Amino acid sequence: MNKGILSRIFSNKLFLIILSVVISLTIWISINMGDFAETSYSVSNIPITIDLPDTASSQGLKVFNNDELKGTVTVSGNRSIIGNLTSDDIEIVPEQTDNLTSAGSYTLSLVAKKKSSSLNYTIESVSPSTVYIKLDRNRNVTKKIEQNISYTIPKDYYGTVLLDNESVTISGPETEIKKIDKVVVEGNVKEELKSSVTNEYDVKLLDSFGEEIKTNDTLTISPSKVKATVSVLQKKDVNVELSTVNGPSGIDLTKYCKIEPNSISLGADSSNIENITKVNIEPIDFSTLRNKDYKINKNLDIPNKCVDINSVNSVVVNMDLSSMEKKTITLTDFDIKGLDKKYSANVTTQSVEVTLYGTKSALKNIDENDIDAVIDFTGTEVSAGSRTMPLSLTLKDKDGCWIYGSYEVVVEIS
Repeated sequence: MNKGILSRIFSNKLFLIILSVVISLTIWISINMGDFAETSYSVSNIPITIDLPDTASSQGLKVFNNDELKGTVTVSGNRSIIGNLTSDDIEIVPEQTDNLTSAGSYTLSLVAKKKSSSLNYTIESVSPSTVYIKLDRNRNVTKKIEQNISYTIPKDYYGTVLLDNESVTISGPETEIKKIDKVVVEGNVKEELKSSVTNEYDVKLLDSFGEEIKTNDTLTISPSKVKATVSVLQKKDVNVELSTVNGPSGIDLTKYCKIEPNSISLGADSSNIENITKVNIEPIDFSTLRNKDYKINKNLDIPNKCVDINSVNSVVVNMDLSSMEKKTITLTDFDIKGLDKKYSANVTTQSVEVTLYGTKSALKNIDENDIDAVIDFTGTEVSAGSRTMPLSLTLKDKDGCWIYGSYEVVVEIS
């Protein structure tokens, strides 16, 4: 066929119209035949759903797994149908769950199911074909954190480790929770410290053999990290000194008392430690003491911003007052203080026998004129009638002795 004939054919409008129709029809048939062609297709990221039987749920059992359970399903069918399938159209479930009745580990065979029966396609296979699960009760426990932070400091310094959280809450399978013996944070500060430093550490779970228990996503720890501060303080040894109330003046009580221990080690930052020269004990009330031997336990009054390095906390005070003398003085003169002017008071108690203890020389010349006896109504709600009031007794510039006991008088208010 020469070029002239071809030219006449393609210049024929009717021929071109017929040719266009034939080509379009061919393309349309090809496309539609492809849509209805049988093919296979894989749908991935399908959640594996495990519904426990009532016998398991009633026991509080649940599924624990290291990873989120998902699978892939291979299907076959018309391209137009399976090409539009997503993970929402198919479910993967265990073939059987009746045997899930107690805590333990199980391997379950899996099957895939259509969520809609109106779609015409065939499920060919499921991957994975089985799944391994742990069935257990969920349990929450709170445990104290033990620290094992190593560090070095100069010998005249004191260091201690402080955690920003003292305990953690652990949640997970009951059988795994029971394996936990202790909770620790471990670390090492390499440089020598003269000041405090803070670092963050992972919380670790240890079993009774000291081996770390891996959480493997089945155990959750809150918080999973803690900050540990190595608090570094300067160290200083100071004396423990006696403190008293209602005690005798003019006597060196150290001759009669022995404190054990008589010194302790304190820790404080350098700006505070320089001003600290001693530690007092809680005051001993001499109004409760007579001429005998005493062994008294007293807490230490630790200064603010200081640490009792060795946690002594308290001391024993051995007091030998057996050499002191006793004297009784009769008081008949009582002063009234703090009574509203609209009232008058009459002390109906005629006299009070007051006991004193002290050195022989101190007691020799003391009499009732050396003692102030005051009935103080300050801050007391007053009404007419008879009432008992405490009697406040004070020695007037007398050394070497003290007043023993507490006293009361009866006062008539009008």
